[in-house]
Amino acid sequence: MVTWAEATRWNPAALQNAVGAINAAYNKLVACSDDLRDINTPDGWHGTAAGAATGEVNQIIDGLEEYAADIAALRRAAADTGDAISGVQNGAQEAEAIAASNHFTIAADGAVIDNGVTGVPAEQQQLVAEERTRLAEELKDRVEEVLRQATDIDNDLCAVLDKIQSGHVIDATSNDNENTSLAAAGNSGAANAALSILAPPPVDTDPSMNAAWWAALSDGQRQRLIADHPDWVGNRDGVKAADRSTANLNLLDQEKRAFTADLDRLKHDNGDTDEIARIEERLKALDSITGMMHNPDGSLNPNRQLMSLDMTGDHPKAAIANGDVDTAQHVAVFTPGMNSTVMGNMNGYVNDMQGVRHSAEDMLRRAGDMSNVATVTWIGYEPSSFDDSNSMLGLITGENADIGGDKLAKFDQGINASRPTDPHFTALGHSQGSIVTGVSLTHSGTGVDDAVVFGSPGIADHFGIDNTAADLKVPEGHAYNITADGDPVAQWVPETWRYGRAPYAMDGMTQLSADAATGPDGTPLASSHGHSEYTRTTPEGVDSTSKHNIAAIVAGKPQLTVPAH
Repeated sequence: MVTWAEATRWNPAALQNAVGAINAAYNKLVACSDDLRDINTPDGWHGTAAGAATGEVNQIIDGLEEYAADIAALRRAAADTGDAISGVQNGAQEAEAIAASNHFTIAADGAVIDNGVTGVPAEQQQLVAEERTRLAEELKDRVEEVLRQATDIDNDLCAVLDKIQSGHVIDATSNDNENTSLAAAGNSGAANAALSILAPPPVDTDPSMNAAWWAALSDGQRQRLIADHPDWVGNRDGVKAADRSTANLNLLDQEKRAFTADLDRLKHDNGDTDEIARIEERLKALDSITGMMHNPDGSLNPNRQLMSLDMTGDHPKAAIANGDVDTAQHVAVFTPGMNSTVMGNMNGYVNDMQGVRHSAEDMLRRAGDMSNVATVTWIGYEPSSFDDSNSMLGLITGENADIGGDKLAKFDQGINASRPTDPHFTALGHSQGSIVTGVSLTHSGTGVDDAVVFGSPGIADHFGIDNTAADLKVPEGHAYNITADGDPVAQWVPETWRYGRAPYAMDGMTQLSADAATGPDGTPLASSHGHSEYTRTTPEGVDSTSKHNIAAIVAGKPQLTVPAH
């Protein structure tokens, strides 16, 4: 087992520099193939001497073929190991950076030491303690994955060197020496010396473990997994958003081919009509996602990221980002509510969130702040639908929100875990999506700094009627509610207490306006009315007050919000 002290001292330079010298020797050797064919026994020479000569020649050829395989194996192993060690370096450096910036230390034996923080206000001590416990676990995960990668590299390299030393890279005695190719022998040797790529953690593992695994892989290893196993990468919370997106785009193409083949077969065989309808729904969803991820001219939109793609369950699910989630200083995740579908209204939501992003960045620019914003539309749960009795049952029992909230918490945790530095993170929830958001925020370690619910019937289904904003694991004073005039879901449904205390009357919940108003800088703002106008911009280009307020929180500028009267 490799120790942390050993792994952090590893340097790929020696192996990487050796590859050139090994390759030069290999090229000289394989150039001898023509000469070897020329020294085979001349035509017409027979007898004991000829047989002995042929045997000697064959031994020489076999030996050189094995030697070519050995050199090629060494070259491949040195290159792969040097590449893989760069992943160990990256994983160790990320872990050390996270530890240092949060007052932790990683000891030589890999132990994580909490050096503590001072000056924490009494009302925040529990939240800070929970966060430090989470950070300690994340650092332990990162140490574990770096050492798992280092041990895997060490074992693989030793196995190749053992084969070379024992002469077992290839068996050249069965080759046709009349058609000798040292390059072919070298190719076989190189194939037998390929290092494995560290297998991912279990599917249901914590996002911090996934982030640690991904960080400990080299760039080359990541690209191979994205190409060969996109299903391992695209929906794995904790993996970087850009890599998830590339993997999911690959997976989208695979899914489209597979579903098309299944549909053709079912139609040809007069198959089950319900199954045909299910597959057709998924193909429509995939076509819709393709449209959202591309520009009108068919080119890939570089400002969007496909952060999840899930064709399982009752209905297709996906998450699409505007902007770069890996680098944006401000990130918001929006969860829509009832009747939301990937192939129906997701495109409108994504465009609305692009509008929020634009408004938030405009506020930042006017303040001389060049920070960037990314917004994510997350339909990673099964929203209830009036057309689906199963999903309506989920709305009644609360199962949809509970399952969705747990999944959303992991998605949010994954964004934070995938980044060396945490962004300013806002959770946005509309209608049933606000219930899902509320459930997600009962989990520790989501990284959410601000939460905004709008058109909300309530923020959870298991608190009872005494819940307050303090039940959400966000800093005090950073939970906001917006209720528009004429919105029956936000005004009347809360009076049933089915989803906890009404957000408009909840202790600790800051109430923001959806009425026509004038912004702090004198800009006119329009009113929102009903259940579906919270991110409205008028045809004249005037933001609604509710959209302005959402954007201000996303931008980390609560001082620009318009409070409710």
